Amino acid sequence: MKQIQYQQPDKISPIRIAAEPEVMYMARPKISEFSVSQFQDLCTKLLFTQQEWADILHISDRTLQRYLKDQKPFEGLYAEHLYQLENMADLGLHVFGQARVLEQWLRTPRTVLGEQQDFATLQSFWGVKQIANELGRIEHGVYI
Repeated sequence: MKQIQYQQPDKISPIRIAAEPEVMYMARPKISEFSVSQFQDLCTKLLFTQQEWADILHISDRTLQRYLKDQKPFEGLYAEHLYQLENMADLGLHVFGQARVLEQWLRTPRTVLGEQQDFATLQSFWGVKQIANELGRIEHGVYI
C-alpha cells in the first residue's frame, strides 16, 4: 500500500493571513442631488401627474411646483427616492417595453406573496424595492 507523504512548511508563522484575490469594488458616489432635468426625464418614463409625484415624494404640490420653477435640485431623501424610482422605471421599461403599459401595471392593484400592492406602494422605499423585485421575477419568468 502506498503512503501519502505531506510536506510541512519549513517555517510556520503564528499569524496566518488568507490571501484574497483582488477585486474591483464599484462604489456609488454619494447621492447628493437629483436635478430637475433628471426629474423631467423620469417623468417621461413614469407617466404620473404632478399631484401624484408630490404624493410619492411626500411634499405638497405647491412645493413641487416651486422646485420645478426655481430649477432647485432634489436633495437628501428626495434624491435617494427619485434614484430608486429611476432604477425601478428602467427595469419596468425593460420588462414591459412601453411607458403606458408600465403605468397601467403600476396602477393595477395586485396581491404579491400575500401583500396588497397598488399605486400607493411607490410612496415608500420598501414599496419601490418590492415592485422592483416583482419586476425582476417577471423578467426571469418566476412571477408568482
